[in-house]
Order: sequence, then C-alpha cells, then structure tokens
Amino acid sequence: MKSFGIQYLNKLSEIPVEKNNMLQESNTESLEIREVLRQFQAGYTKRDIKNIDDYVKELFIKSDDTYVLGTGTGELFLGIEQVKTLLKNDWEYWGDVNIDLENIHIDIENEVAWFATTGTVKYTFQDTEERYDNYINFIKNKTKESELTGKQKVAFINWVLALTYHQRIDKQREYLWALGLSGVLLKDNGKWKFAQIHFSIPKSDFPDERFENSKEYIINYNNQNAIADKYLNSKSQIDKEIKSLLESLETELFGQQYISKELISKYFTIDSAPYIIETDNKCCIGAEQIKEFFDMNSGTTLALDLEHAIVSKQNGITWVTVCGLLKGSLTEEKLYERVLDEIDNLFQANISSKDKLFAIHRSVSYVLKESAAGENYTCPIRLTAVVKNCMERPVFQNIHFSFPCYWIFEGKLDSL
Repeated sequence: MKSFGIQYLNKLSEIPVEKNNMLQESNTESLEIREVLRQFQAGYTKRDIKNIDDYVKELFIKSDDTYVLGTGTGELFLGIEQVKTLLKNDWEYWGDVNIDLENIHIDIENEVAWFATTGTVKYTFQDTEERYDNYINFIKNKTKESELTGKQKVAFINWVLALTYHQRIDKQREYLWALGLSGVLLKDNGKWKFAQIHFSIPKSDFPDERFENSKEYIINYNNQNAIADKYLNSKSQIDKEIKSLLESLETELFGQQYISKELISKYFTIDSAPYIIETDNKCCIGAEQIKEFFDMNSGTTLALDLEHAIVSKQNGITWVTVCGLLKGSLTEEKLYERVLDEIDNLFQANISSKDKLFAIHRSVSYVLKESAAGENYTCPIRLTAVVKNCMERPVFQNIHFSFPCYWIFEGKLDSL
C-alpha cells in the first residue's frame, strides 16, 4: 500500500510458506486443505455451470454466514446462494483463473484453518470496431459528468487514450494480471470447507477508485454498506474487544510517525508468524516486516466503517471483513517528482524502447489524471483479518488489505 502514486511493476508475488509453522497441526490436514483449493481451481478451469450446486455443496459451508469478497466494490456475496451467484458469474464472464497451489501459506488451529496464496487471471483484448466505438462512447459520457472540472475531464480522457490507443502488433492480446486470494475454512462433518474468501487484484499506479474522481465511487461504497446492512440486521453487534482491536489499527498503527516493535507485539501474534498482505499482494511476515509496513504508511489515515463490519467466530478464532477509507495528500510537485523518478527507473528497465515509451506515457497520464482532482485523496479500502486470543485478549494473526478493482483496461497493468 505504502502511499499513493507508486509505480506498480506487475510481478507475481509469492506468499512464503512457513516451513516450521507451529500452527500446522499435521501434514495430513494441510494436504486436505490443499486438495480443497485444488478442487476450487478445478471449478474455475472447467466452468461447468450445470454442476454448480454440487460444487458449492462440496466446497462451501452451507450457511448464511458463508461469504466471498470479490475484487470490486459491491462484490460482497453473503450467504451460500449469493456465493453461488458469484461463482456462476465468474465462470461465465471472468478471465481464466490460475491459483498458485504450490506456494500456499496455511495455518490450522481448533478445526479452523486460514490460508493465503496468489495466482493470475487472464484477460484477452482484441482490435475490433466495436471495441473502439465503446471507448468513444465512454469518453463522450465522461465529458458530460457535471461534477468534474474541465481539467479532470481532459486528464481522464488522456489517461484512457494512453492505455488504449497504443500501437500493438497482434490483433488479439492476452494478459496475465496478478491475483491475491485468502480465506478461512472450517471442518464440516470431518471435511474442510470454505467459510470466507477474499479475492484481490493489485492496484496499478493509483487505486482505481478515488472519491474525488467520481461520485460513482461513493455510490458504490454506500451500496456495499447496504448489502452488509441486510446481513447485519439479523446479527448481534460487533464484540467490544474486536471493535477495540480494529480501532487500535486505525489510531495507534496507521498514520503514526514511529511504530515500536513492542506496539506490534501488542496487537499481533508475534510467536505465530503473523503477516499482512499489502494492496500489491506483497506479504509482510513477522514483527519487523509488519513494522516496516506501518512505517511506510505513516502519511495516511485509516477510517474503518465498523458499523458495517462482518465478524464470525468459531473455537476461539475470529475472522473479520470490514471496509473503510484510506486518506492521504500529495502535492502536484511531489507527484511530478515521483513520475520523473519512475521514468528514470524505466530507462534502466530490461524492456524494448517501444515498451518504455508506453510505460512513460502511462505514468505521465496517471499523474495528470490524479493531480487534476487535487491534493487530498480519499480511497475506499477493504480488509479481512484473522484474530486469535493471546493472553486473554484478541490480536491479529493476519490482515489482507485490498483496493477495489474497477477498471479493466488494456495496458493498465503489465502482463506477467
């Protein structure tokens, strides 16, 4: 996450597997969970919609508390029937998903397991007249958005053109975009099944959604809260201790100039290989790396929407999903300095001059688009977390942060 406006080099991250993880109860249990993930992958490979009912029955806990957080704002699918809807839509319309089944981080305790891994999703783009007509209509509609300034409209159009109107030799191009995946599984009649899943696609230079860029993003955020409201109406309020832990994440860890290791040990399970998955899929494991993560985010503030937090608990393990707002500020001069640094780095990159020119154009267009909306940034962010009790108080075992993915544009991310 670090801060706004960092050039994203689209490299596939690996979630390091802790070889000596004391929480892994047995190789047998771990192998069983890997098999569940293999079956999950098989569903995305085969895309057999006729078999969706049996697939969900086999792999997911049949409960209104089972849910999946998709890659975009509003993609909160609560309850087994909604999960089925997401899977059906993914199989019909999404790109080819390939999960890394080798480098999986798995923890197991008291018949609750949680995992983290990476993967890719393949997108295909073609040169067709219809495609270019769609871009023209998109730009035309953008010029009519009354809440944007003229500067914002022109900068946004320039960004779209930088991504889409670039000379490409092949008529059809395939791109592998990085994918993050984490979740929680429970034992159900002796078989491991999913209770919660979090999909994420890393941000590019900037988060896709920024409230200052479009009121549509605010509407999307509020709509997602409305989805959570329907679920939470029948649930009890968030546990006071869990709420206090999340509030500490906001006030004591984010936006602070100096974070001590003692503070990290107060809020994380230091003896159990805690980790944070950043918005670029980088995994920070252990107290030192987690401290570095918060140090890098000292210039931002986090405001979680705890009223809409979804909290589940079993056998002393709690898992949480909550959205919020990440706020920061960048002057135009700082943005321009960063893009010039990016360009300087690109000169040294091991890519063709043609690709360097495109990357430079893309970076410049991003900065112009974001600077047109002002210095203050308000971006929706999601997190899922696993919480354990340590010395009779809740602490984080892991946190998975992600920005919602909104734009599916060719050239937005480099292919892996």
